[in-house]
Amino acid sequence: MSDLDFTICCTVTFFTKKRRTPPNLNNGKYCPHLVVKGSDQQLGINFIDGEDAIFDKPIRANALPVNEDIDYSALQVGTEFLIMDSGNIVGEGLVKEIFQHKPHGEK
Repeated sequence: MSDLDFTICCTVTFFTKKRRTPPNLNNGKYCPHLVVKGSDQQLGINFIDGEDAIFDKPIRANALPVNEDIDYSALQVGTEFLIMDSGNIVGEGLVKEIFQHKPHGEK
């Protein structure tokens, strides 16, 4: 049983001048860190799908937690976070929903 059985549904905004191009949120290859505002803990995530990223425009996106050794409980509905990419703040976001995945066989 893994504690990573959930999807983070959020709105994210990527800042201009922080990246040359907006990230692709749909290919499963963009894995930045989230930092809950007011905290310094970096939470590794993998964006699995989302709207096309446009700089300075909020978009909907879904992400999965990636590190079993980290406590993701700070990510709750309404939590604001920063998006860190290679040590730089490249955007910010807001948790809209947390979808808990049910283990197989559970009703």
